Amino acid sequence: MMHISVCPHVDELQTDRLQNKTVIVIDVFRAMSCIVTAFAHGATHVVPHTTVNEAKQSAKRDGLLLGGERYGKRLEGSDLGNSPRNYASPLVNRRGIALTTTNGTRTLIKASKGAHILVGCFLNALACVERACSLQRDLVFLCSGTRGTFSLEDGTAAGLMIDLIMKKVPHAVSDDLGQSMQACYWGCRDRLEEFLSLSQSGQRLLRMGAREDLRACLEVNRYSIVPVWEQGRIISI
Repeated sequence: MMHISVCPHVDELQTDRLQNKTVIVIDVFRAMSCIVTAFAHGATHVVPHTTVNEAKQSAKRDGLLLGGERYGKRLEGSDLGNSPRNYASPLVNRRGIALTTTNGTRTLIKASKGAHILVGCFLNALACVERACSLQRDLVFLCSGTRGTFSLEDGTAAGLMIDLIMKKVPHAVSDDLGQSMQACYWGCRDRLEEFLSLSQSGQRLLRMGAREDLRACLEVNRYSIVPVWEQGRIISI
């Protein structure tokens, strides 16, 4: 039997909850969507960093592209920002990326206590679920959230993946938050853009003039790749 739980945001995480479990890290707007898109366009690996200085030093030392943002704004002097469209570029092909974002990269690093860490979002939901089910472990969805609060888009993506799991694993059981997010997904599945554009993060993207980013992040099952954490960096399997 697979037990599924959802952590609403990274600051709620108790890392001992991750031991011997598969962890799917979600940050729909926009870090995980960028990572998945980067691998879909030929990136070799992504090294997540918690601080801007660490990312800059890593990029310079190891010959990596520098990508990321702080509070939604692209890093000064970076090669890439935090838009999936930046990563759908020949620039990333056969290159590694040093990445730092306000929420997502910090969440990835905190997730490293898990047995297996997968990068998930709407773009690779089905592939991520298939990989998680193949590992035959209990599962934690770790939502990044936004500055210490729950983000609706992360929870809704978890709800989609939980719904897919329930169809594949008849005896899977989810905690209450997971069941709530599954119901949330069912309620908005035919109008994801309309629904999630009303979320706090969705509204923030619209104020930034980034509607195309919002749309790009909500394309369900566009890619069949699953980025995974391995020894301090993200690779694709």
